[in-house]
Amino acid sequence: MRKRLKCLCCKKKKLVKIIDLGLHSFADRFVKIKDAKKNDPQYPLVVDYCKNCSFIQLRYITDPNKRYSEVDYSYTSSNSSYSRNHWNKFYKDVSKFLNNKSYKKVIEIGANDGYLTKIYKNKKYNVVAVDASRFMTQLIKKKKIKYENLIFNYFNSKKIKKKYGNQDIIIANNVFNHSDQPSSFLKGVKNIISKNGVFVFEQPYFTKSIDQRKFDQIYHEHVSYFTLKNIKNLLYLNGFKIIKVEFNNYHGGSIRTYASLINSDFKKNNLKYNIKNENKTGVNRISFYKKFNNFIRAKKIKTLKKVKKYKLKNYTISGVGAAAKANTLLTFYGLDSKKIDFITDGSKFKINKLTPKTRIKILSDNELKKYDKIACIILAWNISNLLKIKLKKINKNIKFINS
Repeated sequence: MRKRLKCLCCKKKKLVKIIDLGLHSFADRFVKIKDAKKNDPQYPLVVDYCKNCSFIQLRYITDPNKRYSEVDYSYTSSNSSYSRNHWNKFYKDVSKFLNNKSYKKVIEIGANDGYLTKIYKNKKYNVVAVDASRFMTQLIKKKKIKYENLIFNYFNSKKIKKKYGNQDIIIANNVFNHSDQPSSFLKGVKNIISKNGVFVFEQPYFTKSIDQRKFDQIYHEHVSYFTLKNIKNLLYLNGFKIIKVEFNNYHGGSIRTYASLINSDFKKNNLKYNIKNENKTGVNRISFYKKFNNFIRAKKIKTLKKVKKYKLKNYTISGVGAAAKANTLLTFYGLDSKKIDFITDGSKFKINKLTPKTRIKILSDNELKKYDKIACIILAWNISNLLKIKLKKINKNIKFINS
């Protein structure tokens, strides 16, 4: 295992540990039942804070090819109506901001199954989809979209530029934070963006997650953890300026950033007021994380007691929502197949697979109909209200365990 010794943003050797969640496998590594006895790779899940520039990043380096290609990547953008509605609105929001500018060329990095790229294609844009997962690029291919199966960085941006030229809109949703080299990623964006092009990227807003005492969006696929302050610093150091920021409730709270080259015609947004409010949460203070760690450890103990209580009463215990973040929670809490009987999910790419490390089987939601005594842990907490309504229609006897 290799450690990051220098900050991914400022390159200074001033990193200090703020969160340690123990040994974890890759959160999106849902494995086939026939591979149940194969060992998953495991690495310490440790988060570091840079005392020089406040950038937040994982300490241990993992191989991106193993993260995305060793097993079929299972998450799809079009998995639910909730997700589809979000990406439909994304297109409308971005189009409204650009105000009918004569942009023609769009590239989506981390395009997943191509759902959003397809929207742009249907609107007569010249589109290219990029994804690191071979499985996802096969889904993109079925949509008759031009695609590249690669990990985006400066080196690979040269291949893209040679083949497709400069791009007017570059999209990188829930993938920029996956990059092992965010500065190389931005250098790549800079290489292929047109002079007045726009780089739009969205990912979970770490400030909101931490303020709500959520830790499960920390996993090995998420290398960097974005606050407004460190987004601004990282972009500026790589020749970009922020021109707009939006917040939404996707993934329990996401931040969408619009950026352009420093010499573009767009007006810069300095975000001083937003960053001042962000600082009040404590996310940019090392001392804050001691209380945070104490809180999540206490929450773990409470949840395990609840699970044990229901087990003693002969309840079947189910998790609901086989999201990547579910695997961080299950592993940190020690909730394996001996404590959780199964997990339900709506994705055909996850059903009848097993969770990494904890080896819990994933079944369809209809499995919940079979039990008179059943207690559920909502693992996809970002849509818990919607799920509870749906689950009660499936089985009115369900009890819910808060995690």
